[in-house]
Amino acid sequence: MAKTDIARRVYNHTWKLDPIVRSLLDTDFYKLLMLQMIWGMYPKVDATFSLINRTTSVRLADEIDEGELREQLDHARTLRFSKKEMIWLGGNNFYGRKQIFEPEFLAWLEGFRLPEYELSKRDGQYELTFSGAWMYTTLWEIPALAIINELRSRAAMRAFGPFALDVLYARAKSKMWAKTERLKALPGIRISDFGTRRRHSFLWQRWCVEALKEGIGEAFTGTSNVLLAMDNDLEALGTNAHELPMVFAALADSEK
Repeated sequence: MAKTDIARRVYNHTWKLDPIVRSLLDTDFYKLLMLQMIWGMYPKVDATFSLINRTTSVRLADEIDEGELREQLDHARTLRFSKKEMIWLGGNNFYGRKQIFEPEFLAWLEGFRLPEYELSKRDGQYELTFSGAWMYTTLWEIPALAIINELRSRAAMRAFGPFALDVLYARAKSKMWAKTERLKALPGIRISDFGTRRRHSFLWQRWCVEALKEGIGEAFTGTSNVLLAMDNDLEALGTNAHELPMVFAALADSEK
């Protein structure tokens, strides 16, 4: 795989659109596993996902430009699963099982599109919500968080020139590789990547995943990021999230 000049790409963010989310597979594997169950058993259930910034001292609406945020969210809504991605999902083994995804589900997924969103500002924070059928709104969770986090990273580095960015990422890579070497020295260790929703950027997550694969080999058991798993011939990891009991509790008879 060709290597990317991260510093140059980050610098280019300052003058042109560089989509943060470029594939619907740029999500956590358990979202697809849960989605198949939701699609099959709860197609008529509605659910709303909302962004909640627990660190209220960080005023996201002051740091992230609303126009840039809308541009990234709108771009994500244009994405569809590619033919290559559908073949990989349908033909790959996951957790030692073949055809973990039903053909009927994959046929539906092929036409999937992220639904509309609602965005406003209040007291220095963004109010970002996704409402509608659960089987559509659920896939907004990971890309929305990744977009918010990366836009904040870009805003923080906007004043950096290409040389300063090159030094910044050189130091970050050095620290990451030093940690990889320390991990390699630990017998029996197993490491997985689950960093998509809180990542600094897609390019940085990809570099870290590639570094772990190169540095610790089989001790790196895989990643939750489906796109990175596909591109790097790694195991896609994940089971289910607290999302399920939250919805089931809301649907349950309160007297029971």
